[in-house]
Amino acid sequence: MARGLAGNPAAPADVLLRLLDDHAEAVPAAFRRRADLPPAVVAGAMRHPSARVRGALAANPHIDPALRLGLLDDPERRVVEFVRADPDLALPDRAFTPSLDRLVEQFRRGIMTPAELRGEVIELAWRDRRAVRVVATHPEPLVRAAAVGLLGGPDEASRDELRQALLHDDVPEVRAATAHFYAERERAQEPADLPANGYAYRGLLSELPLSPALIEYVLAAEDGREGVDAMATNPALPPEVVEALFDHPSADVRRSLAGRDDLTGAQLARLAADPDASVRTAASVHPALTEEERAAIDIDVTTAPFDPRIDLCWHVRGTVSREPLPPPAESVRLATSVNPLLRRRAAADPRLPAGFVTALSDDADPGVRALVAHHHPAAPPELLLRVFREQGNRRCDRGGLQALPNFPTAGLARFADDQDPAVRRLVARDPEADPALVDRLTRDPDAAVRQAMAACPRLPVDRIVDLLDDVELAGSTARNPALPVDAMRERLASSAPSQGKR
Repeated sequence: MARGLAGNPAAPADVLLRLLDDHAEAVPAAFRRRADLPPAVVAGAMRHPSARVRGALAANPHIDPALRLGLLDDPERRVVEFVRADPDLALPDRAFTPSLDRLVEQFRRGIMTPAELRGEVIELAWRDRRAVRVVATHPEPLVRAAAVGLLGGPDEASRDELRQALLHDDVPEVRAATAHFYAERERAQEPADLPANGYAYRGLLSELPLSPALIEYVLAAEDGREGVDAMATNPALPPEVVEALFDHPSADVRRSLAGRDDLTGAQLARLAADPDASVRTAASVHPALTEEERAAIDIDVTTAPFDPRIDLCWHVRGTVSREPLPPPAESVRLATSVNPLLRRRAAADPRLPAGFVTALSDDADPGVRALVAHHHPAAPPELLLRVFREQGNRRCDRGGLQALPNFPTAGLARFADDQDPAVRRLVARDPEADPALVDRLTRDPDAAVRQAMAACPRLPVDRIVDLLDDVELAGSTARNPALPVDAMRERLASSAPSQGKR
């Protein structure tokens, strides 16, 4: 019950402070998300002895950023990590300096080798690109030298800034490591240069100049399909090798060829007529094709290669990397493409003009509709509801749609008998839902539906109070904003420990 009260928007400050005193273990889950915590409660949580409570505020994006940044000095590393985990928070250097200093200290004590230190530094900066500048300016030369391994990652402007800083470093070893990095990227790689690591292996074959010996080695390898797959995208691959790969037996290799920018019209035509649907589909989004040529290709969007711009579940989960958006005119152009995968790219652009949003909201492709719903602030309410219902059997998370301001509330009571329990739960959001209907659904066969109705403010007050004694529904009922405040205080008083009361 205490966990439910911690998330109840109607719980007054004295109830929340009582929870901090007597039931601190029940607070973090709710405090991590709440946007309406009273100032006195925030202050109490900030100085609370429990690292889990302080960590909840560190992770809450609604808390004043200045207060959250103050938690960078917290003695508990996990609290600091919660602050650093917010990609939208402008972090000062001191957010990363302690972690780098710990690595340097371990190196100086002989716990790790220079190579291990370099690997740890690179991993830290790859996890959070905001750390790159701190790495490049760290007092320890070995840390700055590790920044060389990050030169392939940032955007062009940041990369040039980092390159200049390293090339003009005060320490010769750092300058030499930087010069060596660029020299290696210009040198034709040999078979002996192939790393064992799979990502590095593919990166070398797809990005760096390759010697004839290395190309022959990869083509001749007994289990070399993955190597050929990566090599097929290399822009420096000789034209005759590229041409030969169009006859490769692996569809993965031929599909990789579709990502090349230098394909001739004849080569694109071959890929567009490939017997494998995934190859044809990959070719169908090539920028050199006309819309008429795209329309003639027989594609299957379910075979599309992974692309964070068009992969539906990747976008919906919200884990897509923060790639720069295309120019607005490009998204407008793609919005009218005959190819649904290109329309998906447009649909994921929140800047798309309203007229195109209206058109894409009724697109024949469910992926286009879903991406508009999840990404565009002007997505109409009827689209949000439609996508919510359509995604019932998808792995993609549809729960975030309900948090969008345009998600409808009126008329949802009509779904009380829908076969999908998640749709039946929407009844609790309808401000006009009949209290008797809400009460009936507290006895629904699905536990999540019962819990949603127990937290619905349209539930009769006497039923709300009664459900506080229901073992299964007490927590959900305690979140109900219609729960009388006197009942909150009474239940807290009766459940308080014998000592430590406020």
